[in-house]
Amino acid sequence: MSADVAFLTVAQYRMLGPTQSAGIAHEFLEAFLRDPPNQPSSLVGNISTVPGLVRLGEVFLPLTSNTDNLADSWVCSPYNAVVTYPLEELRNIRSVVLRTALAGLVHAIRPAMSLGRINRVVCVNNWLLSTNLYPSIERGALHTLTNMAQEHFPEQAILFRSLNDRTNRQLIESLRSLGYLLAPSRQVYMFDGDQPDYLDRHNTRIDLKLLERSNDLVPVTHDEFTQDEDARVRELYEMLYLRKYSFHNPHFTERLIAIWRRSRLVKLFGLKNRVGQLVAVVGTLAMHGVMTAPLVGYDTSLPQSQGLYRMLMAHVLKAAADERLMLNLSAGAAGFKRLRGGVSEIEYSAVYYRHLPLRQRSVWKSLAVVLEHVGARVLRKYEL
Repeated sequence: MSADVAFLTVAQYRMLGPTQSAGIAHEFLEAFLRDPPNQPSSLVGNISTVPGLVRLGEVFLPLTSNTDNLADSWVCSPYNAVVTYPLEELRNIRSVVLRTALAGLVHAIRPAMSLGRINRVVCVNNWLLSTNLYPSIERGALHTLTNMAQEHFPEQAILFRSLNDRTNRQLIESLRSLGYLLAPSRQVYMFDGDQPDYLDRHNTRIDLKLLERSNDLVPVTHDEFTQDEDARVRELYEMLYLRKYSFHNPHFTERLIAIWRRSRLVKLFGLKNRVGQLVAVVGTLAMHGVMTAPLVGYDTSLPQSQGLYRMLMAHVLKAAADERLMLNLSAGAAGFKRLRGGVSEIEYSAVYYRHLPLRQRSVWKSLAVVLEHVGARVLRKYEL
């Protein structure tokens, strides 16, 4: 990709016309840009950001610009990602001693994170999802983007989330060479759809058979979803990702789900019971040779023995193999994913802070050290 870089307003983006705009992402990007700054988003209810857009050659990447709102979801808020959300996640560590020690560490760094204005960031390529997927970006374009971002956002760090060595090695190397600091964030699980040996794993085969032979449930393809089911899709997602896991996860709105459905930016697959009620849904996003599943939900009041989550994941694993895509199945449910052939990768955030005051630089540098020497080791050792 060439070093042709430009920051665009919504008016400038609309002037490009449909032939030059971002294809199936167009409706999402236009809605994203139209959200009022620093107000609750119409797409993700628990973020309030300043939306923006950068053009890199022929590729459009959404930007989120945040200041000091610590309550935003972790997809926009570094404070939430390193303080609020991890304090909840500690419940997954069985060792009381380790859990107590890590909680003490997080509480110890909390004041510095706030005073150091860690939430003053502009996040590049932020699709408001847990996992962002990246195009190939030449070092020259990254250099130009970094310089322009410093001029546009002089008081904010420049952040790239969701980077891993498996799919973003060249991007990581380029960012490092430009002075970005790499900080570990999560452990994610990868499945190679181009060489889908994972389909032969015992647990995967059982799940696929369950999906194929489930006489009590009817599969629903993307084109069979209607506007009337947008609310149910949101409800099922909230049952799992908000009520069961954490309310710090992004609160997808019906408007966002409708945009995904109409544009096919996120492809839906679901399961209905005999009376026609949707009881499980998953949405897959494919960009730049990589697939992820940002939307997963099911009726958590139903017996676990029905295997709804297993069937949804079986569909995703098969879809990645059918399309020969690398599948990034994000973090969480680590044991489940390993049993089905998932290969763990540490995910990083890259941050550029050299243009910031000393206080902010010191906080970012200290945070990276803590995450590298403590956070990454815990993720690897306990296979979280």
